[in-house]
Amino acid sequence: MLDADQARVVAHGNGPAAVLAGAGSGKTRCTTERAARRLTEDGLASEAVVLLTFTNKAAGEMRERLAERLPAGVPTPWIGTFHSFGYELIRRHGRELGVPRNATLMDADDAGRMLDALLAGPFAERDRRQEALRVYEAAVAAGLDVTDADDAEAVIALGEAAGFGPVACARLLEKLRRYEREKRTAGVLDFADLIQLPIRLLRDQPDVAAQLRARLRDVTIDEAQDTDGAQFRLLRQIAPADHTVILVGDDDQAIYEWRHARPSNLRDFIDGFGATVYRLERNYRSTPAIVSGGSSLVHHNTDRLPKAPYAVRDSNVTDEVGLAEYRDADAMAEGVAEALRDRLRGGVSAADMAVLYRKNRLSRVLEGALLRHGVPYRIKAGTDLLGYADVRVMLAAGRLAANRRDVRALSRLADMVPGLGAKGVSRLVSGSGDPLARTDQLPARAAQGVADLSRALDRLGERGPEGLFEWCQTTSLFSEWLRSRARRRAKAEGGGTEAEEQAMRPAWGRLRAVQAAMDRRVASRGSELAAAERWHAALEVIAAGTDEAESDEPKVTLSTVHGAKGLEWPEVHVFGFSEGLMPMQRDGEVLNLVEERRLAYVALTRAASRLTLHHADRIDQGTGEGTTRAECSRFVDEITVDGSLRRIDRRPGATAPAAESAPATDWLAAMRENLGR
Repeated sequence: MLDADQARVVAHGNGPAAVLAGAGSGKTRCTTERAARRLTEDGLASEAVVLLTFTNKAAGEMRERLAERLPAGVPTPWIGTFHSFGYELIRRHGRELGVPRNATLMDADDAGRMLDALLAGPFAERDRRQEALRVYEAAVAAGLDVTDADDAEAVIALGEAAGFGPVACARLLEKLRRYEREKRTAGVLDFADLIQLPIRLLRDQPDVAAQLRARLRDVTIDEAQDTDGAQFRLLRQIAPADHTVILVGDDDQAIYEWRHARPSNLRDFIDGFGATVYRLERNYRSTPAIVSGGSSLVHHNTDRLPKAPYAVRDSNVTDEVGLAEYRDADAMAEGVAEALRDRLRGGVSAADMAVLYRKNRLSRVLEGALLRHGVPYRIKAGTDLLGYADVRVMLAAGRLAANRRDVRALSRLADMVPGLGAKGVSRLVSGSGDPLARTDQLPARAAQGVADLSRALDRLGERGPEGLFEWCQTTSLFSEWLRSRARRRAKAEGGGTEAEEQAMRPAWGRLRAVQAAMDRRVASRGSELAAAERWHAALEVIAAGTDEAESDEPKVTLSTVHGAKGLEWPEVHVFGFSEGLMPMQRDGEVLNLVEERRLAYVALTRAASRLTLHHADRIDQGTGEGTTRAECSRFVDEITVDGSLRRIDRRPGATAPAAESAPATDWLAAMRENLGR
């Protein structure tokens, strides 16, 4: 059954609308129910409906729900991320954009290195180049096209605001335009291209734009508060003639301004399109204490769209938010581990609990405590997996198998080839055609290695993306490269063969997770894809992250608050609810208190039934100063509502409540028990 507010959203027909959907308000159900009604009752064709989300996991969930609601014979509409939608337009119309069909997507590191090399000429100092890169990122996030003369003035203005003079701005613009040309020559794309090139296509090809707008009748944008200027610009270009665009979002959960997201897009859409506004304020997820505490916190942000969330669930005797305080970070980690262990012993599933933190580095102190207490856990990595060298090399092999012109992928694989250094790569890419065929330019040892790599990539191309992990296992160039890294790590730590094998396991686990993510992406596109299309679909993990599969064994989730966006657990512990972390400080200053408060709100509202905040008086916040004193977060005073915040003092000399005291533990016995599992 839909509630009255949800029913109004589902009944919306033509014309623009904004759905202000609070945490736990059932927005995904609303979105899928409305899409089902439009396809069945209103008779819209599936190709006339598009639903855009911000994660592949959300798209998959929406696709499954909608498929269950649609009668036989009604296909699901296009559901995916903004970047996937843009990628699809590029594949269909690449010729008009000068992009070959086998163009491959670079990861962020390769794209940064490519642009950095071009900027090295006019900007010798690394700090200056980093500032230039930030100007480029700001320009593309705003939807500015460096190749378009009409946008040149705005790009230059961004450069001037960053401290570049007129001459430096002119040089920067020239290098950015050269970067665009070199990407087209190499047949590669960066993340920005997935939005920027479709904008350029629809601007320069009015016939294509007209055909697309004529086909689309209903467009829905989920998590609209996370759109940036470029995505909003693309949205304007694809909007149907009657502006039937539905923006679903919550500006209270806008936590990506640091990535140039513009939560003001929601307000601009309401004002500029004259959109009907619907509010989903019933929270079906969390207890009253959690809902009221989070609501009182976020209400301290004044420039927000008005909404008043309230809990639907009944209150009970355990309905409270806890604040546990400790002497230092080690004690805090022990306290969290003890609490999780006791809940496991009480019959709670590990999969129903999560520990959230502001910085990834905080997971290190947690892991040791969890291992000592025998608490099974997993670290939610997502796009963080793409930061590992082994994952990048694995994906570079896939990129080069799909596109031999991908020079950045070739540079990435050079470490695997004995005798092939930067000079050798430069010789390979200096001519036209397949660079791996130019072995006559190399010394004998390097030439043999390149020939071996070329044959291995031919085999990979024949296998397709489904065989990439197996290729990594069976191709000696890759497996020996991976083993040599593990050997160096084990030697540096004073270990032998056993340590080397142990160092290999996490790498193979990461690669297996990436393969699983690729397989899911290929499967989501159907079974009739050609080989090139399968590679395109699989390699989209570079832009979208892995959405790694859950383990068969229930485990406690460790995640940053950003990584937990859109997820929920019955029990949540927030680790490090302290000044400097929540809110985050840099050089002693909170740069964006409004967003930091929204981030804390997101952390709180991930919990359904139990929420505990944890603070340590002394903690290493990763600022380079080592362990320093920290005050409890200022947000504590903003979430104290109706006495629902229970303080638990776990510092030496304090009297802990009976319910919080932990039984004495033989740590050595616990470790032995854990290792024996």
